[in-house]
Amino acid sequence: MAVTSGAVNYNGASIREVADDVMVHGEGPFWDSENNVLYFVDISQHRVYRFYENRLEHVQLDGDVGFVIPVHGQQGLFVIGLGTTLATLRWNLNESTNKVVKLTTVDNNKPGNRWNDAKADTNGYLWAGTMGFEDAAGNIPPGRGTLYKLNDTSCFKSLEPVLPGVSVSNGLAWNDGNTKMYYIDSPTKQIAVFNYNPVTASISNRKTFYDFKTDNIPGVPDGMTIDANGDLWIANYDGAQVLHVSGTSAKLLGKLKIPAEKVSSVTFGGPQLDKLYVTTISRGVTPEKFNEYPLTGKVLEVSGLGVRGTKNN
Repeated sequence: MAVTSGAVNYNGASIREVADDVMVHGEGPFWDSENNVLYFVDISQHRVYRFYENRLEHVQLDGDVGFVIPVHGQQGLFVIGLGTTLATLRWNLNESTNKVVKLTTVDNNKPGNRWNDAKADTNGYLWAGTMGFEDAAGNIPPGRGTLYKLNDTSCFKSLEPVLPGVSVSNGLAWNDGNTKMYYIDSPTKQIAVFNYNPVTASISNRKTFYDFKTDNIPGVPDGMTIDANGDLWIANYDGAQVLHVSGTSAKLLGKLKIPAEKVSSVTFGGPQLDKLYVTTISRGVTPEKFNEYPLTGKVLEVSGLGVRGTKNN
């Protein structure tokens, strides 16, 4: 019998891979509702991907790429995090050519840092975070990252450091009323919540919203999205699951098991926003773990959950 919470169908949901390709470090899924395209990155393979009309295509870049976010009103134009450089990528649908323009660089005094997760708020301000260098064993120096906000897309120099001293800046989400911003700094094993002011696009009054210790959750939180009910879906890195957490009570509503241990990020997509897209990581995974988690490194589409997402969140 399927385990359900209200109308949510965790065990009965259908999970399929969107393509045969195995990602080394799949991350940052973004659903373009205007064109029905899924974008995501492979950080360590230096690639931006798009899945469009059942075709998987990619752009090869010259450094770690942390995120890809479309620029509103500019068809085929994206902001990307390339190393610690903020850049634009021009990559039109049905065209194989692309152009990268580097705009500005952050964390110049922190060699080895790179951009990680990012998202635009409802005002169109880009929030993007950095992290320190991750060695082969997965060790990351604490406190070397920063969450930045890009205030003005006509002047890409105005990157404002909002939260210094984070370790691995990760998932972001805003509630429907634009009064709350949820945020993940992965090693804390917590989801923080801030008061969010939509007029000034500013945050205040940080609190711990959900702590992995509460329900003995393994691993750490990674990417995150929010559904139309205002509840959070949190990628559980090293936990082989996506957590469903109430956006109001902070109670764990359920767990969606994923056949990959290193679950990196999630977003809702599909024409009805009723599919959950999940990125996973194969870097550092042993052959034994591949046998145990056969969809390791795949980008997955989950259907039949009974939940819809919100646009671009």
